[in-house]
Amino acid sequence: MLTKLFTQLNAMSPLSEGFESDLKKRVLILSLPKNHCLVEIAKVADHAYFLNSGFAMAFRYIGGRKHVEELYKAGSIVVSPKSFFSRMPSVESIQLLEDSEVLHLSYEDLLALFSAHPVAHKLCEVTLSQYYEESRERIHDLQYLSAVERYEKLERTFPKVEQLLPQEYVASYLGIAPQSLSRIKREQRAL
Repeated sequence: MLTKLFTQLNAMSPLSEGFESDLKKRVLILSLPKNHCLVEIAKVADHAYFLNSGFAMAFRYIGGRKHVEELYKAGSIVVSPKSFFSRMPSVESIQLLEDSEVLHLSYEDLLALFSAHPVAHKLCEVTLSQYYEESRERIHDLQYLSAVERYEKLERTFPKVEQLLPQEYVASYLGIAPQSLSRIKREQRAL
């Protein structure tokens, strides 16, 4: 059950047997249904997750409309960083888009790992760095790629996204109107 997680963590920094053993004792494995919220708006995110299988999205409401900000596929570390690490109410929700198996670690257990294992700090640093780089890439894409290029990149990165998300949410993630997404898809089918 923890093979994917340990493979990913080992790629970030070599893990000691002591750390692996301690993490195994602290991580809970959950099978959760589609639409389950891992993080809720206005609540403090008390857990960090590893998406062993499934798919999830982060969103917030702006002007009463849901805006999709991030997508997570199997193998992703899923966390609301500001809420989790700063212990502040979250400004976003993170929802599962299909039945999923998740591993979760509480904030208190993470602090215990920090105290006992220096590698925990390194893993956290690498994870936050990856979140930062993904955010920068997303900003870059929104500023410099055309809507068509963003859509093509989305299809490559998340091949089944259109089976899991309504078109209005796909358009929201791309930063375009649903009508524009329909036009892009029509034009691509015509090619």
